[in-house]
Amino acid sequence: MTNYNLDIKDFDKFYDLYLYSFNREDNEQKKSALRTRYEHSLVYGIMNGNKLGSGLFSIPFTVDFHGVTYHMNGIGDVMSAPEFAGQGGAGKLINAAMKDMYKNNVTLSYLAPFSYEFYRQFGYEHVFDHVLMEIPSNKWTNIKAPKVGHVERVSLSDVPNQARKIYDNHNSLGGLNRENWWWDHMAYKHSDWFAALYYEDDDNLGGYLFYSKEGDTLKIHEWVTKDPNSYRALANFVTKHSSTFDKFLYESDDSEVKADLLDEPKVADVKTIPYMSARIINLKNFVMKYPFIKYNLDPIVIEVTDSLKWNNHHWKLSIKNGEVKFEKTQEPGTIKITIETLTKAMFGTRQLDSLAHYGAVKGDAISIDRLSHALVSEKPQLRDYF
Repeated sequence: MTNYNLDIKDFDKFYDLYLYSFNREDNEQKKSALRTRYEHSLVYGIMNGNKLGSGLFSIPFTVDFHGVTYHMNGIGDVMSAPEFAGQGGAGKLINAAMKDMYKNNVTLSYLAPFSYEFYRQFGYEHVFDHVLMEIPSNKWTNIKAPKVGHVERVSLSDVPNQARKIYDNHNSLGGLNRENWWWDHMAYKHSDWFAALYYEDDDNLGGYLFYSKEGDTLKIHEWVTKDPNSYRALANFVTKHSSTFDKFLYESDDSEVKADLLDEPKVADVKTIPYMSARIINLKNFVMKYPFIKYNLDPIVIEVTDSLKWNNHHWKLSIKNGEVKFEKTQEPGTIKITIETLTKAMFGTRQLDSLAHYGAVKGDAISIDRLSHALVSEKPQLRDYF
């Protein structure tokens, strides 16, 4: 029996499959955190007899992309029971979720792939990177704290609403617009994390740092500051842990490596790791609201190849005095591109002319260059995981 849309009465079946598929130990915190996501999601599943054979979440969010708000559904907890694996269950659910997104006017979708190759067949492309920087604690640059303000240490559940505003003011490269339920979910899920809060002399929050203690390592998960004082105060706070921990590890959503800020850049072990993928669900909506950096663009015909029929067309794009036109056409394409490659280019992960150099884009070189210079070039950033 097939049942694509699950409701609250199916939660226990979903939870049982979750525990088995991801080899997780049952505990009340884990179950409560999953239930929160379940209650805020569109939940899909395929029954295998009286058990759930496959399941996934489609979580409605919005994202801020260079000042433009897009509806985005995050796909999470894609799973199949071993006795049901190999029957295409996950693929059926992903396709069902994408069709529903389109009907519900959702423009984008993100997910964390177990295999980038697997999810590319559904149009998802690697877009977001993280940088891991590991530094011996005694080599951390000793930055003096400012003479103004002070730092307070609290648990994640005690982080004030001011931090949410600071996050919002530093989130414009494709990251989540975090709703209150998501902030609360983060605090509950990561109850072992701490927050360092920098307050200015007027008691306004100037920055924050989320971190955890993992054996001999202090791991920084999120670091947001609005000015030099807030940066210096929180960097100094990290320094004060050098006698307690052997290593500091910072996982940053900013893919720019900043080892040059250290006294000795060579002491840092730096890795760029692929993080999450994105998928354009509604291409026309994405383009019509897209923050093009060119005010004018002569017409270009883009032949887009996509498994989603509503995107799989020849499209004529033009911009005149900031007004974007993007319509289906029968004209031959001057640029031929897959939806996956177009996603990467429009998100700014890699420039279109660079993709053409590696053979991922076909067509007229002049048209490719003109479109490349109309797209955003700053690499996207995503802190959250689902």
